[in-house]
Amino acid sequence: MILIKPYEVSTTTSSLSTSFIMDEVENLFKYMKFIQTPSQTRLFKPPPHYQSLRSRGEQDPTFWNEVAAAFLNKKYNIDTARNGYQIHMFQGGPPHEPYFIAKDNKDQIIIGPNKKIVATHVVGELEVLV
Repeated sequence: MILIKPYEVSTTTSSLSTSFIMDEVENLFKYMKFIQTPSQTRLFKPPPHYQSLRSRGEQDPTFWNEVAAAFLNKKYNIDTARNGYQIHMFQGGPPHEPYFIAKDNKDQIIIGPNKKIVATHVVGELEVLV
C-alpha cells in the first residue's frame, strides 16, 4: 500500500482547478489497477480504502462526482454503441475479470462486470443499483 499525504484544499473554493482534478484522476487511475471487479452493476463510488489527494475528498459526493466524470472523460478506452447511442467506457482490471465504467443517461457514473449490461444501464433500459 502506498500512502500519499492529502492536499489541503479550501472548502470555500467553488471550483477546483483543472490540474488538481487531473492529478486526482491520475491518482485514481493508479489505484483502479488494483480494485476487485464488482459483482453487480452499481453507481461508481470511491473504491474501498481509496484516499483522495484532497483531505477526505473521497467522502465528498460533489468532489467525487467531479473526479469520476473527469476520470471517464480522460481515461475512456472503449467506444461502443447500444440502441443507437454512442457510449464511452473505461475498461479496467485483469483480462480474465474486467470491469467497465460509463456515464448513464442521468449523468451518473456506473461500474459493472459486464460490458453489455453496463451499456444497457447507460441507455436507461435497466435501473442501476445504488
